[in-house]
Amino acid sequence: MGGAEAPLISPPCLTGQQGWRDLRGAQSPVQHGQKNAPHTCQDCQIFLRNIPAIYGMWLVTLLLLYSLQEVHSEDVGSIRLYFVNASLQRVTYSSSVGVSLPCPAGGTPSAILRWYLATGDDIYDVPHIRHVHANGTLQLYPFSPSAYNSYIHDNDYFCTAENQAGKIRSPNIRIKAVFREPYTVRVADQRSMRGNVAVFKCLIPAAVQEYVSVVSWERDTVSITPGNRFSLTSFGALYISDVQKEDALSTYRCITKHKYSGETRQSNGARLSVMDPSESSPTILDSFQAGEVYAGQSIELPCIAGGYPSPTVRWLKDGRPLPSDAHWTRRLTGLTISDLRQEDSGSYACEVTNSFGSKEVSGQLHVIDPLRVTLSPKNLKTGISSTLFFTCTVEGSPEYTITWYRNTEPIIPDQHISIQGQHNDTLQITAAQKFHSGAYQCFASRKGHTAQDFSIILLEDGTPRIVSSFSERVVNTGEPFSLMCAAKGAPPPSITWTLDDEPVVRDSTYKTSQYTLSDGLTVSHVNVSSPLIRDGGVYRCVARNSAGSAEYQARINVRGPPRIRPMRDITAVAGRNTYITCRVIGYPYYSIKWLKDGMQLPDNHRQVVFENGTLRLTDVQKGADEGTYLCSVLIQPQVSINQTVHVTVKVPPLIQPFDIPSTSVGKLMYIACVVSSGDMPIRITWHKDGQLIVPGSASGVAIETKEFMSSLQISKVTLKHNGNYTCIASNAAATVSWERQLIVTVPPRFVVQPNNQDCIYGKAGVLNCSVEGYPPPKVMWKHAKGVGNPQQYHPVPLTGRIQIMSNGSLLIRHVLEDDRGYYLCQASNGVGSDISKSMILTVKIPAMITSHPNTTMARKGQTKELNCTARGEQPIIIRWERGDTVIDAERNPRYSITINKKGDEVISTLKLNPAERGDSVFFSCHAINSYGEGRGLIQLTVQEPPDPPELEVREVKDRSMNLRWIQRFDGNSIITSYDIEYKNKSDSWDHMYTTRNISPTNNQANIVELHPACVYSIRMYSYNKIGRSLPSKELTISTEEAPPDGPPMDVILQPMTSQSIRVTWRSPKKELQNGVIRGYQIGYRENGPGSNGQYSIVEMKATGDSEVYTLDNLKKFAQYGVVVQAFNRAGTGPSSTEINATTLEDVPSEPPQNVRAISVTSDEAVITWAEPPRLTLHGVLKGYRVVFWSLFPDGGGCCGGQAQWPMQKWGEMQNITTTREQVELRGLEKFTNYSVQVLAYTQAGDGVRSNVLYIQTREDLPGPPAGIKAVPSSPSSVVVSWLPPHKPNGVIRKYTIYCSSPGSGQPDFFVVVVVFLFFAKGPYSDNHQ
Repeated sequence: MGGAEAPLISPPCLTGQQGWRDLRGAQSPVQHGQKNAPHTCQDCQIFLRNIPAIYGMWLVTLLLLYSLQEVHSEDVGSIRLYFVNASLQRVTYSSSVGVSLPCPAGGTPSAILRWYLATGDDIYDVPHIRHVHANGTLQLYPFSPSAYNSYIHDNDYFCTAENQAGKIRSPNIRIKAVFREPYTVRVADQRSMRGNVAVFKCLIPAAVQEYVSVVSWERDTVSITPGNRFSLTSFGALYISDVQKEDALSTYRCITKHKYSGETRQSNGARLSVMDPSESSPTILDSFQAGEVYAGQSIELPCIAGGYPSPTVRWLKDGRPLPSDAHWTRRLTGLTISDLRQEDSGSYACEVTNSFGSKEVSGQLHVIDPLRVTLSPKNLKTGISSTLFFTCTVEGSPEYTITWYRNTEPIIPDQHISIQGQHNDTLQITAAQKFHSGAYQCFASRKGHTAQDFSIILLEDGTPRIVSSFSERVVNTGEPFSLMCAAKGAPPPSITWTLDDEPVVRDSTYKTSQYTLSDGLTVSHVNVSSPLIRDGGVYRCVARNSAGSAEYQARINVRGPPRIRPMRDITAVAGRNTYITCRVIGYPYYSIKWLKDGMQLPDNHRQVVFENGTLRLTDVQKGADEGTYLCSVLIQPQVSINQTVHVTVKVPPLIQPFDIPSTSVGKLMYIACVVSSGDMPIRITWHKDGQLIVPGSASGVAIETKEFMSSLQISKVTLKHNGNYTCIASNAAATVSWERQLIVTVPPRFVVQPNNQDCIYGKAGVLNCSVEGYPPPKVMWKHAKGVGNPQQYHPVPLTGRIQIMSNGSLLIRHVLEDDRGYYLCQASNGVGSDISKSMILTVKIPAMITSHPNTTMARKGQTKELNCTARGEQPIIIRWERGDTVIDAERNPRYSITINKKGDEVISTLKLNPAERGDSVFFSCHAINSYGEGRGLIQLTVQEPPDPPELEVREVKDRSMNLRWIQRFDGNSIITSYDIEYKNKSDSWDHMYTTRNISPTNNQANIVELHPACVYSIRMYSYNKIGRSLPSKELTISTEEAPPDGPPMDVILQPMTSQSIRVTWRSPKKELQNGVIRGYQIGYRENGPGSNGQYSIVEMKATGDSEVYTLDNLKKFAQYGVVVQAFNRAGTGPSSTEINATTLEDVPSEPPQNVRAISVTSDEAVITWAEPPRLTLHGVLKGYRVVFWSLFPDGGGCCGGQAQWPMQKWGEMQNITTTREQVELRGLEKFTNYSVQVLAYTQAGDGVRSNVLYIQTREDLPGPPAGIKAVPSSPSSVVVSWLPPHKPNGVIRKYTIYCSSPGSGQPDFFVVVVVFLFFAKGPYSDNHQ
């Protein structure tokens, strides 16, 4: 090993299957004289010698774990208890239905199931009221109100399951019966501004609020489907968003359902008043309060506000804006939080704000985790005297209380049990005893919610047992070896080691270790790293716990010279076994022998010498076995080594058996305890019931003790001397005892004698009978039915309903009529004669209603009788109530009450004459006597023809109207149909129209084929099985106007001018006007070629029956088609038949076209033109006129060859008429300018002239110059002057002056004067040169 220290655990050497069996504990090792296991094989030694010690350690560990697995599997049991539904903690049911409740606990194998009240009282059967079935199902039957018993019908119960594993109990289950009580639900009218949210709430009476929930809402008898603008909240409210005016036309009802009776109720119809928005600060309409909700659930925090402008909503949590989170949803109805978590707890605030103010509502939300309990350890099997710890871990709400139970009984701390921890969450059991076995339950409770867990504990004899050990072996000096010992026990044992009866002390030679596994197995090792010869010998492992001890030993031989260790003297106890070990060390040696008084042992049957040299003495005897023993070890042939040991035998005391005879009070008693053998000195003491007896007057006992005997003397025996007396003798060897019981007998006698007794039916009764005596007398009750002399007594069957109390009295938990009769209380204890005493039990029947109708019908105005039958002890008073008011028939003559007796029954009749509508309530009859009161509830329904519907007009059109109605009261009979009647207001109802047999499922109808703008009277009837209602309130309704159905009449057209036509007509027929004719539309259109055919419309107000209108700005001489339509508020009626008329003729509005003038000669011109456009003629073209005139220069003339026009002068205007489109103008002035215009004319006159066309006739020869003058200017010159010709007939280009001598007749010469034509702005000069 290189000098290194050996590991703490070294592997043992195993031989085949033997080693495996040892490790598994399937075969016990040799203990105290049994033969040792076989020696290990050499091959195995050689093999392990080559393995490092560390690997050996792991090998042993693996083998050990295998063995532990096998041991653990043996602890798994098939007996168990369980809960089917541990969360069941409340059951509410209808008294008219009853309930069956299986036990929520069970077990395997089948457990015994029992029900108890929370007080711990057993459940007993009450015929027709309560029964527990064989399978553990608790059944509560339907019952009448008079049979109600809070002890049964409103109490806390629990169920237990019990089998060999123990007994567990369910949490308390509150079982409550709910009666059929009268109640109504209602909805209040609401107000809201248009565009805001309206909130309707269903108001449910507080007495039934827990059991009644809203299932739906109706709008005008039609069920509301959530969506659009309607929302139904989780708490039953109806929200209408974006309120509109039409929402005020409907009525709203809630429908509720009773969870347990299944009854439904419909509320009254509520209306919504819708106001126009007006500026206002926010108003909270619905809000939330503080509350607690379990984690994992969802909650809706309502926050609805009204105001204008519509307020905005902001949510805050703990003063901060609500962060974004998927499980927070902001809705119209408020804030919805889904999948609640613990961190959602906090203060929530809803701020609503608009420009006129703000409001806030807030509340604290507590999210509570449901209580969850875990009890550990879950199941445990351990030994007596163990110390046990149970930890109850509670998750969920931090505020809870813990209660501990064992086998369904509350745990009370004592010397063994303590409850510790801040919440009492730790249970400790010290020095556990067998009776501590069973089922332990931890209950955690908070505000009515309870959670639990349980653990099954099995305490058994936990005396240790060796389950794995080591074998004998031989090792060399210096060769390390390891020993392992595994033991199991309860509590887990502690293991110590000895070598040749000397403790093994941990030092440099011995390394020891010990550990305990989870299943209680204790494993210990001894490692010897470098053994010497002295380290050989018998190694013993001893496992000890509080329940006892076990040991195992085997020899380990270390090679070397043998020798014997010094041996200590031994003290043995006579009668017991003793072992003597020869403490030889070294190896090898040949044999070990034992000798006593020179004789080799064994020499009798009580002596055994084992191969390892151990001597066993069985049933040690002082004379035979006391003395000196010699151990002789043969180490070589003929060579031995020896060592002696002295055995001293001590003899324990032996008490001579005795008995204590029974005695009676007042007698003497002498009890002797004699020790027949034992070493002196011997001490003798007396105990009674485990307590040391102190002699004296207080105890009434004297004790006299001598050397080997003691006597106990009682001078006057009393009952207190009853008990177990023990004589205890002790010396140096042992302590022994002998116990016997002293019975002081007393014959039975009555302490309280039975007396005749009255008990009340349905209540608990105690028949008193108390006895005393010793032994305690056994009390038996017997019963004989009947009220005469008792004929035959029978034992009273003891059930949960009937029990004998500890003092002997008989408890009847629920007295029945069959319990009446004779009872005999009989007591006996075997001392003297039995005693007995009889009594009579009279069962007093409290007044109870045995027969009455639950519901009944009556007709209004008729007589109705209500009957109630009561029974019970006389006298019985029967009182009638209407609702909560007592009926006094003397003060109200409409009621009369009669009483009749029939046998033991009393029949009371309440007569109503007549029955009225207000009698549709709950009547109750109360039967009262000295022992109780019973009640019968009768729902009276008075039927009558229904009230007339509340009729209203929802929509009126021209030829139809939509009616809606509300049936307020149906006469307590289903509505079968409706009739609607209507007529013209001026007519009588004899001339009405009827719509019959309208389905009762409808609440609205359309009336069609009405006449527009007519006033109608409308009324309505309801029908049920009783008859027809009175007519509803008569409504007067005017239909809306419709466009007229007829055209205006007698339309006449009269042309007035070329551009106007007068239209006259009369209004449409009166019956076709469909309202007041407000005016007319005149449509006109030109019917000539090129017209687009579209009417032009003009409108005028009506003035009377005859109308006239002039159409102007028409086209001249055009044909027009004219139609006339009347209109009223509803629209325009049909048009009249089109009538044509033509406007009068007018002068053409345009001149002839393409006017042209052509100068043909100097005095003739031709004028041509084209006809004016046809549309501009405005009449029949009669012809054309050509207007022309000449333009002369003022003083005209020309000279110098150029015309000058200082001024113009018009000539006489002339015209020529023609039908042709050409005219020739003759006789014109030559070379003269003319202005020409052409016009067309019709019968109405001349049309527009064409533009002035200028024309000039052609040139011709001029006329002579005028004004010729010649004046000599010099001898050789003459100034000649002249004027232009009066008719130039063209442009003067030159003048020729002829000169001749006077009288020559021929010119002598001529002079040509050239004229330059020019124009000046100023006046022309008259002279030209």
